[in-house]
Amino acid sequence: MTSRRPGTVRIAAGRWKGRRIEVPDRARPTSGRARESLFDILGSRIAGAGFLDLHAGSGAVGIEAVSRGAARAVLAERDATVLERNIRALGSPSELLVLEVEAIEAVRRLSAARERFELVFSDPPYAKETAPPPGLATLVAAGGLVILQRDSAGVAPEVPGLVHFRERAYGRNLFDFYTPARPEGARDAQPP
Repeated sequence: MTSRRPGTVRIAAGRWKGRRIEVPDRARPTSGRARESLFDILGSRIAGAGFLDLHAGSGAVGIEAVSRGAARAVLAERDATVLERNIRALGSPSELLVLEVEAIEAVRRLSAARERFELVFSDPPYAKETAPPPGLATLVAAGGLVILQRDSAGVAPEVPGLVHFRERAYGRNLFDFYTPARPEGARDAQPP
């Protein structure tokens, strides 16, 4: 088992494989095992994707996405001090954009700018168990996915405009997968 230095997590694969990034004191980062499992599930969907990481904390999930080949990642975090430091330590790659705002405001701004992402990840603090931000479905590109992380004791939230189709547990981490709802009369298609 790999030991984790206090206050850091390791990027598991890709361009920044093995690099350690700082974790904010208040954060509960997605475990390395759960992160690796998530990216194993996403597989080839990562290559060239636009990735949105809400409640980004250290940025580990969004940074890992770009490390594995995502075209870009937007990382939204209310207090982005540590996140900005992590990005500078990686050489300030242009594929990583930080929005220092709450998730609700990030969704509002990105929706107003008509941004779309193939992959959207949201990991709100477990203590808050916040509902997904209103308008989240407007940010998902056709055929895209939304992954919501929650404590295994919780219940998958309903998200307007999205259909829940899968749940995966990794210890205390539980991932719920959603896809955009089909318009009325559209042919049935299997989610990825």
